[in-house]
Order: sequence, then structure tokens, then C-alpha cells
Amino acid sequence: MPFIDPADYFLDQKTTAEGTFMPPINSIDLLPEVYREFQCRFGELSINPAEFFHENSKVSRHTTRRIAENQESIDQIIQHYMDTPYNYSPDTVSDMNVSPILPAFEWHKEVPQCLHSLGQFAPRRFYAIDAYVLTGDKLRKILPNKQILVKDRNYDAAKLEKLNQSFYGPSAGSVSTQDSLVFLVGCPWRYMMMFGTKGYRKMLLDLGYILGYYEEEMQSGKMTQLDYFYDNEVDRFLDLDGIEQSIQCVLGVTNDKNGANSHE
Repeated sequence: MPFIDPADYFLDQKTTAEGTFMPPINSIDLLPEVYREFQCRFGELSINPAEFFHENSKVSRHTTRRIAENQESIDQIIQHYMDTPYNYSPDTVSDMNVSPILPAFEWHKEVPQCLHSLGQFAPRRFYAIDAYVLTGDKLRKILPNKQILVKDRNYDAAKLEKLNQSFYGPSAGSVSTQDSLVFLVGCPWRYMMMFGTKGYRKMLLDLGYILGYYEEEMQSGKMTQLDYFYDNEVDRFLDLDGIEQSIQCVLGVTNDKNGANSHE
């Protein structure tokens, strides 16, 4: 069959990234050795999982499937997502008399200053990374390159305690010891629909860029990377499916509203 650029395909679908159910055939790039891949999936071949993932995320010269190449179409897809992530449908809003939108300047009064730039620097890096901030009992969703946020939900004490128990070891009790928690959620599907399994790598590179931006805050103690948590429990707290949307990283932030921020 003729090569169809996956980016062009999705533009023709006129749908959102999350609204697409099945990828086109060209957007998936698996090992060319079908039998070996079958053995790995069903446990008949002993192989290191990291090696298997790494092999599947490569682009092979011998495969008939390709990744997106039309940069203009790729840019349009990413820009479309940046323009529309806050367009909630009526059935997602529990009370239509209460706006789910929160102006950024109001949110800035609630959180430490180092969070004011979250989602505003290099916004394209947040295409496959959703950022949520929990302060007290309020969860807010960051909208890339927007001066508004989404009031995602409020939690009761029982739910917050359950989240607290999701952290262990050096990160135990993080809900009660940190003023805000930043949840960086990976949404690899948004890249994978265009770049196949290699899209997962692109998501991880963006995550690394975001963390690198806050390296100075981590070194100074304003932020702490909380590595010890049970992934599935945090996913459930955020109502994530754990596959197309799953927690990648949690940052703890101490309250320093009046302190200087190197990024502002």
C-alpha cells in the first residue's frame, strides 16, 4: 500500500488526539521478526524487558511501516491540541453554574512562585505530558501556554490520606510534608499515533526537558523529586487508566510565595 504520513492521516480525521480510537497502520513500528515478537509477548522466549522495549522503539530500514515525516502536519496537530485542551464538553462538568476555569493570576496566589511558569515555558514540551498541581485539597490541571487552568476537582480527607499512603520509603508522608505536589502524567499515545512506539521516547525526552528546567529549584530545596510511590495507586487517585495516561514523576514543592524565582 502507498505510504500515508500518519500526521496527514490524523489531520484528515478532524478529531482530537484523545478522540482517535485506532491508529493507522503506518503509525506502528514493531520488530520485523513477527514470530520472535510473538514469543516475547507470550513468555516463550526469555528476554530482558528493557531490551525488548528498546528494540521495539527503533525504526528499522526493513519495515514497511513509517513514522510521520510531514513537519507542517505534525506542527498543526500539536498546535491544535495546545488550542483546545480546555474545551470541556457539558457532560464533564458536574455543575454548569460553576465555571471549571481558573484564571492563572488567581492560582498564583495559592502556590509557590516557582510553579507560576509551569506549562508556560517551552509549551510544546507539554504536548504528551499533562501537569496537575495539588495544593491542599484542590487539584488543578495546567493548560500549556494559557493564562487559565482547569479546576479539576477537590478531594476529601479520606482520599488525601489514601494518596499519602501511596508514598513510601524516603517519600513517605509527602502529602502532609509538602505544600504542593506536581504530578507529571505521561500521555505517550499523542506521540505514538504519529511516531509509533518511538513516540514513547519523545515523551520521555520532553519529560527530561521539563525536569531539567527545574534543576535549580531542586538543588536549592524548593522542589523535591519524589521517586518512591506506588504507580497504580497514584494513577487511581488522578483517575488515569495507567496506560495511555500514567504517572511518570511527582515533585514536592515547599511554600515560598515571596521568594525569588530564577525563571521569572
